[in-house]
Amino acid sequence: MPLIETDTIIGFLNKGDIFHEESNEIFEKISNGELDAEISSVSLIELQLIYKSKKIEYQFEFDLAEFQAIKNLKWAPLTVVSSLTAINLRKRYNLTFFDSLHVGIAFNLDKQIISQDKKYDNISGLKRIPLRT
Repeated sequence: MPLIETDTIIGFLNKGDIFHEESNEIFEKISNGELDAEISSVSLIELQLIYKSKKIEYQFEFDLAEFQAIKNLKWAPLTVVSSLTAINLRKRYNLTFFDSLHVGIAFNLDKQIISQDKKYDNISGLKRIPLRT
């Protein structure tokens, strides 16, 4: 089952995002049982930092409530194995801290990630599923 990257979550939460429709469709499919995918638990930390930097931390509570309402939503935990994988991939592919953690988790699921970020295309063994082709 693929991992949903933070950019897809942001697209879902932000109605003004250029990928809002596609992101919303992903979460509708999950809720309807048409798609089996997981969200990286690391995304919770990444989103909190983004909201804090924009000084809209209060909004995060409301957005978390939106996720609580989505049926069939699963969260992929950060494990020791995925952390070690992230460290190795971060060095090898010069990934950002959070991107490497997402890839580390994805590698320990089924090596698929739902994201618009094309940098994932350069990672050997990882399949990126774009929101829009």
